[in-house]
Amino acid sequence: MATFSKVNFKSLNYNTFRPHYPASFYKILSDYAIGKDPSKLPIGKSVDLGCGTGVATYPLLNISEKVIGLDLSANMIKTANSLKQERCKEMGVESNRIEFITGSVESLVTKGESSIFGKGDVDLISAAQCIHWFQDYPKFFEASAKSLKSGGTLAYWFYIDPIVVDYSGSENDTKEVKISKLHRSREIIDKYLYDDPNFAGPHWEQPGRNILREYLEEVNKNIPRDLFEDIQINQFHADVENAPFPGQNDLDIVNHKLPVSAVGDYIGTNSGYHNYKEVNGEKAIDIPNQILKEWETELGWDKETTVEFVYNTGYTFMKRKQ
Repeated sequence: MATFSKVNFKSLNYNTFRPHYPASFYKILSDYAIGKDPSKLPIGKSVDLGCGTGVATYPLLNISEKVIGLDLSANMIKTANSLKQERCKEMGVESNRIEFITGSVESLVTKGESSIFGKGDVDLISAAQCIHWFQDYPKFFEASAKSLKSGGTLAYWFYIDPIVVDYSGSENDTKEVKISKLHRSREIIDKYLYDDPNFAGPHWEQPGRNILREYLEEVNKNIPRDLFEDIQINQFHADVENAPFPGQNDLDIVNHKLPVSAVGDYIGTNSGYHNYKEVNGEKAIDIPNQILKEWETELGWDKETTVEFVYNTGYTFMKRKQ
């Protein structure tokens, strides 16, 4: 999480190349929060923790009358505020309905030092792609329960590195060759991001990255059943051989027929890669470009190739007990 707070981290690139969450997912979230009763919309106040540049925050305006985004990184909040007028205009909503604030979850939530978290006046607390960075899960859940209204919703969701599930020209390959290429494309990414200690692997902030790669099991096991009920845990595991695409109840982040360079652009925003470059300086290799080179050499995927990739995803919803 500290990487995204550094002044030299390009928050606008993060906003551009990171996946955006589809309207279908916010429908799942909305239906859960209101019990599929449209008369309960809009809910009053939503707070989005670790909001970054606001990728997951703005869609909450379709659910909630007031939305507050909170992030530790002043750089991220600066970018979020710079985009605020344009985004609100696009959505046709008043800009005073959304607010972005710099602050840490630990100091402003678990210690109760923020006026935005009154006792029991928040309808929805969300955390998109960030809860694996939180420091004290029992205290976080306890503080969230105190901030939420009775029956209010706590929701967090995530995605993990993209997996290529198809590519242009695949119709010319046998099924066995296609599956082999898809698996190999993943192995090449993993080599540079995780497996080979000479590259990004040792430079991820831990234990957060491993918690994420393990589908937030460490987070979910700390959910206090005495404070929350109606707990729903969903996970999507992409299987290139049998089930490559998410179902209707999954968090469905699918990018259709994008150039291979799009995968490189995404990898370029990873904190592990950013830290690797910072440590190694001029000795650092261009990992995104190296991955694309090996894809071309081993798989025959050049700059004219388009790929279809999906993300392993998941979400957890729960409600404060009445």
